[in-house]
Amino acid sequence: MQVSVENTSTIGRRLTVNVPAERVYSEINERMREVLRTRKLDGFRPGKVPKQLIEQKYGVQIRHEVISKIIETSLPTVLKQEALEPAGRPEVERITDLNENSTNLTYVVSFEIFPEFSLADFSLIQIEKNQAEVSESDVDKAIDKLKEQLANWILVERAAKKGDRLTIDYTSLLNGKPYENNGAQGVFVELGNKGFIEGFEEGLLNAKAGEERELDLFFPSDWRFEKLAGKPVHFSVQIKSVEEKQLAELDEQFAKKIGASDGTLSSIRKKVHENLEIQLASMIKENIKKQVLDKLLEFNEMDLPKALIEHEMSLLHEDLHRKMGDKGDHACQHHGLEEEAKRRVRLSLILRKIVNQENLTADNEKVREKIAEIAKSFGNAELMESMYYESKELLSGIQNSVLVDQVIDLILTKASIILKSVTMEEFFKET
Repeated sequence: MQVSVENTSTIGRRLTVNVPAERVYSEINERMREVLRTRKLDGFRPGKVPKQLIEQKYGVQIRHEVISKIIETSLPTVLKQEALEPAGRPEVERITDLNENSTNLTYVVSFEIFPEFSLADFSLIQIEKNQAEVSESDVDKAIDKLKEQLANWILVERAAKKGDRLTIDYTSLLNGKPYENNGAQGVFVELGNKGFIEGFEEGLLNAKAGEERELDLFFPSDWRFEKLAGKPVHFSVQIKSVEEKQLAELDEQFAKKIGASDGTLSSIRKKVHENLEIQLASMIKENIKKQVLDKLLEFNEMDLPKALIEHEMSLLHEDLHRKMGDKGDHACQHHGLEEEAKRRVRLSLILRKIVNQENLTADNEKVREKIAEIAKSFGNAELMESMYYESKELLSGIQNSVLVDQVIDLILTKASIILKSVTMEEFFKET
């Protein structure tokens, strides 16, 4: 086969491939013989259909099948021969001389390749590592938050005030008309929590169980559903109950919920302290990881294949639809997805380059540790572990995650580390 390669951009390529006529004729004849042996036509036994009749009825179809097969089988060979790695599926631009029996078959495909770039010197990277310790004040604040989170709700007959939780049914109208998902029943509303649009919770202050409230409000201008953004809306709200928050007591039940050994204050404080240390260490590690990845993006620029961006965009859209439970087109209208897709593609190309350049492979022991750690959070850890090992997709995801950690560790051995002492509260605010 004769092959010519044209550069259409820094990463764009166009291949023109000439396949000898002899190969085309040979494969067409082979396919024709196969059809003659197996095809049935009315009035003829299998294998007894005249060749002329088969050619008349199936000749064009056979030729197209053979051409498609030749392209499908020859293209990988050509790409390997020319040392080209497409970043997406090659697109067939043109197939010529299909009906000329005296000439070669010529097909043209175009695609983008993975970009070539040189990695920046890792020693140029500066990473700020926070150093923090858990103080008794941090433990006090964490316990207060836990008392809030583990609080009980007690029914009250008085009017609702800030901090109370209401159970409501509601319907709403847009320009006097119902719209999709315009109501719900049994909805919890914690007054002052700002979980609803502006004015909704304020409009329920001083309400009592059994009362109905009519609220005329506006959807925010940046509302996630574009059709509703900035529009006036009328709510009809029926208050079913009013509940007052009762903070959790530091007792045996509280201790059991947080994993403390007993209900004593010292045991509870010790467990909270341990949990905060684990949380702090994890967040410091994640903060360092984020800094390293951001620096890799900052120091390594390259052209990005459109096919990879489009693929990442589709994954982001699917993820957004799934999280929002939105079956319409609203999720696709969110801004910033293209930039996030480009960021992910560029980062994956950089990490891919580092892994190949450093000949890194996922550490099996770290893979096992990560799977065991994930499995521990489920009821049946043994079953979860077996699921990960039996699923190529799940196992590959863990291996890739471990590889990223290994890349981070490698870069940290060469980067400049700047230590910064902060309080735990300061660190949490910064992150």
